[in-house]
Amino acid sequence: MASAQFAAAVPKPGDIGLERDYAVTLDRGDYQPRPMDDRTPLILRLERVQQEKDGRFTYVFHPIGFEPGNHRLADYLVHPDGTPAVEIGDLKIEVGSLLPADYQGELNKFTPQPFPWFGGYRMALGGLAVLWLCGLPALIWLGRKKPVENAEEAAPPVPSYAERMRPLVEAAAAGNLTASGQAELERLMSGYWREKLVGADQRMTVALASLKQHAEAGPLLRALERWLHHPGGASRGEIDSLLEPYRHLAVESGVGA
Repeated sequence: MASAQFAAAVPKPGDIGLERDYAVTLDRGDYQPRPMDDRTPLILRLERVQQEKDGRFTYVFHPIGFEPGNHRLADYLVHPDGTPAVEIGDLKIEVGSLLPADYQGELNKFTPQPFPWFGGYRMALGGLAVLWLCGLPALIWLGRKKPVENAEEAAPPVPSYAERMRPLVEAAAAGNLTASGQAELERLMSGYWREKLVGADQRMTVALASLKQHAEAGPLLRALERWLHHPGGASRGEIDSLLEPYRHLAVESGVGA
């Protein structure tokens, strides 16, 4: 019965723990709230003081009570010098209680409730399971191995005889051609002209004499002989002209490999 009355009680300003306005007219205008410690049954905050036409002063306080009952205002005010305001008399600040007057401290009866089969924790677990099952096909689809494309990488173009011979010819013109470079250059030239003019069975050393007189092969051979004895360099245009016959045939026979 007491618990039912307690549940039906509606807190109002001035009840325990709730602030309210409290106005009172006093003879002096210099009262101040007395400093209190944390065990005080009431906190008194002064909002404003207004002097009336009759010379008295109206105080507006905001008290907050922590113990129900009537609290003497004089116990919470002091003069500017700290002395108690005993001349106020027996003015009271009432703090209401949220408990019924006949409440003796009975506890509410606890009635255990069955754990819900739907909702709360079980509902959350069910939702997560559904989301996981729905997302599994998507994960399998996204994680499948993509077919390897059989696109072959484009092979680099086979260099022409002119491209393979150019650094060697430039070195020969400058007098810097090494023995291995000279052997490489001779092998490239032999491979080229063996395919073009000289038969596979003819010795290259025999064919060189006739190649020196050939309209295309002759200029480079004669230039190499000249640079061998008098290296003096050559312009890019001269080298381009000497390599022109070799520019259109790629080194595919493996001669220059």
